[in-house]
Amino acid sequence: MKHKINGFTLLESLISLVLLAIVSSIVLPNLSRILAQNRLDNSMASVFKGLQLARGYAVSNATNITVCPLVAGSCIKEWQNDIYVFEDTNGSLSLDNKEFIIKVIKKINNQDELTYPRKAITYRADSSINFMQSGSFIYCNSTYPDLTGNRITVSQVGRVRILDSDKCEVPNL
Repeated sequence: MKHKINGFTLLESLISLVLLAIVSSIVLPNLSRILAQNRLDNSMASVFKGLQLARGYAVSNATNITVCPLVAGSCIKEWQNDIYVFEDTNGSLSLDNKEFIIKVIKKINNQDELTYPRKAITYRADSSINFMQSGSFIYCNSTYPDLTGNRITVSQVGRVRILDSDKCEVPNL
């Protein structure tokens, strides 16, 4: 009676290990770029959805809705922090007593940078934004400054679009 041995020989195991090492050496260097692009896409989608929510809420409720980072209830130009979407009936760019928070957009990763040229965006009941609040959000990753989809443009009429930008600085190597 013959016994059949099920298993791998040492040679088969070593060949499999070498193939795994070769594939890993090709894939792993690109993995950090893929993760950075995914982080960018998620962050930009969150900001984009928050701006769309603010615009829609302002129109449907005929009120002012402000989008900005808050510190002690007042808007500041620190877009790295949590971004708040809140009712701003008096247009003061601050969260007052009878106003409420609609949504909080979590702050971006510490390795990345989010900038906007103004300290707030306030949507009015006609879906436009306040005078001189238009501009572009620029999301930059210092390791991969050429990532795509890193700009959200907000027009004076309140429309938002995701585009590519070349405004990120290339690191000195």
